[in-house]
Amino acid sequence: MDRFELVIVGGGLASARAIREYRAAGGSGSIALLSREQSLPYHRPPLSKRYLRGEVDRDGTLVEPQEFYEENGVELLLGTEVAAVDPRERAVRTADGLYGYGKLLLATGAQPRTLDVPGADLPGVFSLRSVEDSTAIREAAGQARDAVVVGSGFIGMEVAASLTELGLDVSLLSRDVELFASLRSPEISDHLVALYRRRGVEVIRGDEVRAFHGGERLDTVELRSGRKLGAGLAVVGVGVQPAVSFLAGSGISTDDGILVDTKFETNVPGVFAVGDVARFFDPVFGRSRRIEHWSNASYQGAEAGKVLAGAGGGYDAVSTFFTESFGLPLKVFGDTSRHDERVARGSFGAGDAIVFYLERGRLAGTLHTGQDEVTEEALKELIATHSSPRKLELLADETVPLDEAFPAGVALPRV
Repeated sequence: MDRFELVIVGGGLASARAIREYRAAGGSGSIALLSREQSLPYHRPPLSKRYLRGEVDRDGTLVEPQEFYEENGVELLLGTEVAAVDPRERAVRTADGLYGYGKLLLATGAQPRTLDVPGADLPGVFSLRSVEDSTAIREAAGQARDAVVVGSGFIGMEVAASLTELGLDVSLLSRDVELFASLRSPEISDHLVALYRRRGVEVIRGDEVRAFHGGERLDTVELRSGRKLGAGLAVVGVGVQPAVSFLAGSGISTDDGILVDTKFETNVPGVFAVGDVARFFDPVFGRSRRIEHWSNASYQGAEAGKVLAGAGGGYDAVSTFFTESFGLPLKVFGDTSRHDERVARGSFGAGDAIVFYLERGRLAGTLHTGQDEVTEEALKELIATHSSPRKLELLADETVPLDEAFPAGVALPRV
């Protein structure tokens, strides 16, 4: 059995960030990176945007080049899937044998959910998680005239925009009436419906797939309403689930992800988890969360690298997320999932808007576009300190311009 000081399972952004910060913080000893994928760790956002549209090649998606791993003494075990973890032996099991560890970092990410409907396994029906998936979708798009994108979350919205820019006739199918339903913001939903329709996307809301039809490959998507859509390809983006099945019997606690503390350590000493797979304790909100976004994987991976090297580190930040569709950038700060009050100001159409999400009178999160850096830092500070804006009555009064209710670069007073 080969033994390493640090074994990392999962070959994504969080893993690459952890390696860089581990070495930078003085972490020594051998490192093994085990990934079921054949590719070096890469950035996933381009898969639904620039890489899908052919604007960057595979090398343009890489987090670090090949030589980075050589220079940092990392043994790359690509195409290697971990079947089990044995904390008593301090080892991970693969089809080829055991790999022992001093410390273990789990960064296995998440797997796309699929639709349990007839024809879901037809050629031409895709999920999007890997660079291979994106490559296959792009190749199929080159042979198709029309496409159906199922799901109006971040992946669905981005893929629909990219396929439209590639020249396909795109139908966007949303089970929910609102787009980006998790944000519960009719303002951004209404704006995006209008924007996508102007760009030629058919937006279908409140309906879902009954079946996929075709001979050798997909040609039609049948909806619950009975309507049938022509489709040379379909991309299903209906969420993901954390990749934790290999932990069965390990004693490592899971609950919609691997449970970790603010130092990313599990209930088993020496075993850590980060990124999409980790349900971590967020000290800002005093509760466990799991976040499936690039910025979280980047931040957690870097902080975990410090922790593993014994150089401090840990989760202590206001979470952020960024997306962009048809040139409209959107940012989400904090936690918008549990708000009991929402105040929307400005105009997404004009590119200057903020939606404030409050929980028990305190600012918990924001959705915004067009704000300057100083304003964004002020928003993070208000969220981090559980602040209650005194100017809330101004924010609620739509007759007061946004720049007066919330002047750019000026933090709202706290109570």
